[in-house]
Amino acid sequence: MVAHLNQLERVSEKLKKTLEWEARNPSTDRRDEVATLLNSERLVSYYNACVWWNGCYYCKDDTGSWYCVKCCFF
Repeated sequence: MVAHLNQLERVSEKLKKTLEWEARNPSTDRRDEVATLLNSERLVSYYNACVWWNGCYYCKDDTGSWYCVKCCFF
């Protein structure tokens, strides 16, 4: 699954708390990985942070909202 910026839905408040906790550690920032997976540095530049959680990449925008931008199920 790959979602475009204008098609993304915000995550639940419960998941948002988990993602905020994960994002506190700077070594968990996955923006470079997301840019590579989506082949788009420009798209990722809209986000302040991206993390991997439970099979998906989530990114946070300037408003503090988190979005699922790509899931990878193997």
